[in-house]
Amino acid sequence: MRRAAATLLFVLTIAAVACQGGSLPGGGTSSVVPDEVGVGPRSSFIAATSVGLVGLDARGRPLGRIVSLPVGSQASGPALSLDGKTIYFALSQIRAGVGFGSEIYAVGLDGTDLRPIVARDQPNVFYASPTVGAAGELYVHRRYAKDDPGHPGVQLETVDWIERIDPQTGERHKVLDDGAEPSAVRGAAALVFVHLDRGQQAGLWTASAEGSRTAPFLQTADRFWWLQAPRVSPNGREVAWSSAGRSSTAPAPVIAARTSAGGRLAHLDIPSELYVAPIDGTALRSIATTRDDVVPAWSPDSTKIAFIALATFYVVTASNGEVLVETQGIGLNYGDLVWVR
Repeated sequence: MRRAAATLLFVLTIAAVACQGGSLPGGGTSSVVPDEVGVGPRSSFIAATSVGLVGLDARGRPLGRIVSLPVGSQASGPALSLDGKTIYFALSQIRAGVGFGSEIYAVGLDGTDLRPIVARDQPNVFYASPTVGAAGELYVHRRYAKDDPGHPGVQLETVDWIERIDPQTGERHKVLDDGAEPSAVRGAAALVFVHLDRGQQAGLWTASAEGSRTAPFLQTADRFWWLQAPRVSPNGREVAWSSAGRSSTAPAPVIAARTSAGGRLAHLDIPSELYVAPIDGTALRSIATTRDDVVPAWSPDSTKIAFIALATFYVVTASNGEVLVETQGIGLNYGDLVWVR
């Protein structure tokens, strides 16, 4: 479900809610998430889920919500400000006058000062995947889905680019075309992103923070049928992402320790794996096989990675995938994580 849902951002909200069986979007209630709001200051992780922005303890157990979001909305892609006091995230919702789409919001870690950073003035515009640069600026993916005039609701094509946003003023500038899911390399003023070719994935690429010097990221012979959620480590030395359908003319990568998320593989029976590569893209290693596509979150010291897969929370070592934490039955099938402390 996750892989198909993420193919087009305007399908993501519906699909993610469907995958989160029993959960209600936005401000809805859920028996697995305590009613408390404002739990950010004592949360080790923040998870953007179909029930909102949820605070988790060090073992991935829900503590409550960071803030109450509009009923019917869907949060995704949380990112933490440089000072750790603000959460940026995408919020999909239907708004009067502009229909369905998504915008970039900010909220204090303590749940105060919820506000839009980027608002849209038309339907079928989707902002997603905020990432924080070296000076505190945001880079986001913007997609506009063009409707077929003769067939409402049917998209003829999509237009994608990456924008840079000043979170204080909302001023924004296009950085590069045909890019999605940016992740900032803070120490090098650079980006790692998913390159798009006519709306379809065409591998991981890199670029300067100004959008110049674009080039494929991996210097190996590896290709992937699907990949998502590239995340650069806080120290800027490695990149992690979730991927499936690997093909290569090079020797197979080292298959490291596996999580116990075995059993059913991702849909279409194509294994989904968590990969890590050095920032120069000269090698890669598979550190975990997961039951479906996941969104990795680096620890502040860049030694560990956390993710949620089918209601199980994991923390594994970035070096070889050794499982450090495995908490089953957390009640959240999936979640986009950010590691707070």
